[in-house]
Amino acid sequence: MSQTYFQSKELFYLRLRVPKDEAYFVYFTFESNEGMCFYSTVDESLKGAYRDIDVKCSIEFRESLKELLARLQTEIRLDILQEEVIKDF
Repeated sequence: MSQTYFQSKELFYLRLRVPKDEAYFVYFTFESNEGMCFYSTVDESLKGAYRDIDVKCSIEFRESLKELLARLQTEIRLDILQEEVIKDF
């Protein structure tokens, strides 16, 4: 069995890039899957034609989040710029 956040204090971190006009759909999808992850828009991307979104979830939700993103990628352009497991201090 995989470790939980409480055991490992690890988070799954992603940086996503989506077209500006598709970002609302990503935000809506995250909100509708309440509790799976938390996210924030990277300020530097607000002036571009895209939105970079930092996403973090408890390590035990990693596979569920990856499945959700794979499904989103069938509907919209969604690039994963960075993906890693990080320690939460």
